[in-house]
Amino acid sequence: MRRGSRIAALVVGAALIAAWGIGGGVDETEASWTDQEFARTTLTATTIPNPVIQSCVLSPGTLGTNPTITMKWNFPAGTGYAAPANVAYAVAEGGLLSNLTVALLGQGITTSGPVSGTYTTTFSSSLLGGLLGGSYGLYLQTVDATGWTSGRAGATAAMGLVGANPTCAPNPT
Repeated sequence: MRRGSRIAALVVGAALIAAWGIGGGVDETEASWTDQEFARTTLTATTIPNPVIQSCVLSPGTLGTNPTITMKWNFPAGTGYAAPANVAYAVAEGGLLSNLTVALLGQGITTSGPVSGTYTTTFSSSLLGGLLGGSYGLYLQTVDATGWTSGRAGATAAMGLVGANPTCAPNPT
């Protein structure tokens, strides 16, 4: 009986498949559309202006043991930026960006001003290696309220053994 049930089910199934194929199945249709939407816009990127370093002076102290670097700088006119909220400081040993270290106010750095738009920032606390001399890159960046920063404006300060021949000059931009 079981064998007969299987054969009957097979015959009914085959008949249904044949009927579906003959009876219609899925009708073919032609469909197409065209989308004529266009959009156009202009994007403007804000450029955060670099601080402008006006001058840089290295005072080595006695035998180079207490070097102090004083930079005079400003934000470009009309930008609305003010220190300390809109400036970041960094120091690079050997003057190289690959050795860049973030420096914070109060850790050997003070900034005063502005006086007629000019700030005075002093870097101290044996930055130049004391008696052995050396060189450092000093960098400022404008920090916008959004957190975006400008490129770095920098100066290079150097002195020889025991503070000989101290120099400091803004880097070309």
